[in-house]
Amino acid sequence: LYMIYIDVRTKEEYDSGHIEKAIHHDIMDMMQGIYPQLNKDTEITLYCESGNRSMMAKEILESAGFKHVVDGGGKDRHIK
Repeated sequence: LYMIYIDVRTKEEYDSGHIEKAIHHDIMDMMQGIYPQLNKDTEITLYCESGNRSMMAKEILESAGFKHVVDGGGKDRHIK
Protein backbone atom coordinates (compact mmCIF):
# COMPACT_ATOMS: atom_id res chain seq x y z
CA LEU A 1 0.00 0.00 0.00
CA TYR A 2 1.10 3.54 -0.54
CA MET A 3 -0.13 6.93 0.61
CA ILE A 4 -2.65 8.76 -1.55
CA TYR A 5 -3.00 12.52 -1.19
CA ILE A 6 -6.51 13.87 -1.75
CA ASP A 7 -7.09 17.58 -2.27
CA VAL A 8 -10.60 18.32 -0.95
CA ARG A 9 -10.73 21.92 -2.20
CA THR A 10 -12.73 23.13 -5.20
CA LYS A 11 -11.61 22.22 -8.73
CA GLU A 12 -10.51 25.83 -9.26
CA GLU A 13 -8.35 25.76 -6.14
CA TYR A 14 -6.88 22.39 -7.14
CA ASP A 15 -6.10 23.67 -10.65
CA SER A 16 -4.30 26.70 -9.21
CA GLY A 17 -1.71 24.45 -7.56
CA HIS A 18 -1.66 21.13 -5.73
CA ILE A 19 0.64 18.48 -4.33
CA GLU A 20 2.28 16.48 -7.09
CA LYS A 21 0.27 13.29 -7.78
CA ALA A 22 -2.57 14.39 -5.47
CA ILE A 23 -6.02 13.49 -6.67
CA HIS A 24 -8.91 15.93 -6.49
CA HIS A 25 -12.12 15.09 -4.66
CA ASP A 26 -14.19 18.08 -3.56
CA ILE A 27 -15.49 17.88 0.00
CA MET A 28 -18.89 18.98 -1.30
CA ASP A 29 -19.10 15.67 -3.18
CA MET A 30 -18.15 13.76 -0.01
CA MET A 31 -20.90 15.57 1.87
CA GLN A 32 -23.36 14.22 -0.72
CA GLY A 33 -22.12 10.65 -0.26
CA ILE A 34 -19.82 10.56 -3.29
CA TYR A 35 -16.56 9.06 -2.07
CA PRO A 36 -13.18 8.50 -3.75
CA GLN A 37 -13.08 5.27 -5.74
CA LEU A 38 -10.44 3.74 -3.49
CA ASN A 39 -10.15 0.62 -1.38
CA LYS A 40 -11.26 1.40 2.19
CA ASP A 41 -7.86 0.14 3.43
CA THR A 42 -5.95 2.72 1.36
CA GLU A 43 -3.77 5.10 3.35
CA ILE A 44 -5.14 8.56 2.61
CA THR A 45 -3.87 12.00 3.57
CA LEU A 46 -6.38 14.80 3.07
CA TYR A 47 -5.52 18.46 2.67
CA CYS A 48 -7.23 21.73 1.79
CA GLU A 49 -6.40 25.44 2.07
CA SER A 50 -6.38 25.97 5.84
CA GLY A 51 -7.20 22.60 7.39
CA ASN A 52 -10.93 23.06 8.09
CA ARG A 53 -12.23 21.09 5.10
CA SER A 54 -9.65 18.33 5.48
CA MET A 55 -10.70 17.87 9.11
CA MET A 56 -14.37 17.55 8.07
CA ALA A 57 -13.47 15.26 5.16
CA LYS A 58 -11.59 12.94 7.54
CA GLU A 59 -14.71 12.52 9.67
CA ILE A 60 -16.84 11.91 6.57
CA LEU A 61 -14.52 9.25 5.14
CA GLU A 62 -14.09 7.51 8.49
CA SER A 63 -17.85 7.34 8.95
CA ALA A 64 -18.05 5.85 5.43
CA GLY A 65 -15.69 3.05 6.51
CA PHE A 66 -12.28 4.27 5.34
CA LYS A 67 -9.78 2.95 7.87
CA HIS A 68 -6.51 4.87 7.39
CA VAL A 69 -7.30 8.56 6.96
CA VAL A 70 -4.99 11.37 8.08
CA ASP A 71 -5.90 15.05 8.23
CA GLY A 72 -2.92 16.68 6.54
CA GLY A 73 -4.20 20.19 7.24
CA GLY A 74 -3.52 23.15 5.00
CA LYS A 75 -1.67 22.80 1.71
CA ASP A 76 1.14 25.15 2.76
CA ARG A 77 2.39 22.39 5.05
CA HIS A 78 2.97 20.25 1.94
CA ILE A 79 3.64 22.64 -0.95
CA LYS A 80 6.81 24.64 -0.57
